[in-house]
Amino acid sequence: MSRNLSNASIVYANGIITTKLYGIFNESSAESYREDLFKLVMGLKGKPFALLADISLVEGATPEAFDIVKHIIKRLPEMGLIAKAYVYKGPVIRGIMYQRIPELASMDYLFFTDDQEAYQWLSKEYLQKLSSHS
Repeated sequence: MSRNLSNASIVYANGIITTKLYGIFNESSAESYREDLFKLVMGLKGKPFALLADISLVEGATPEAFDIVKHIIKRLPEMGLIAKAYVYKGPVIRGIMYQRIPELASMDYLFFTDDQEAYQWLSKEYLQKLSSHS
């Protein structure tokens, strides 16, 4: 009997892609998430979008999974990403992300512990950047 150790949901509305990640990610589950996310983004056909990534229920990830996340983070701006926010619960996953993905330090986004606060900030940021993007 196999057990699903991770799960991801991806929803698009009003220019914002909201992803919620749960559990422990390995290479296979991270690749599945990447495929689903990129499929949605490709369907936008270059239209600017924002990303709200809720990682508050992520319990961990393998180094290979972090490599895939690094690839996602590098590619999304080329695909139309103009604003991003993360929701996290504790400093451990956030710290590991900074350690495994040093490029995060130079990117424009914020980390939040409250999903509503993150969404409000991201909505404003998205609209502001969308108006200056046009």
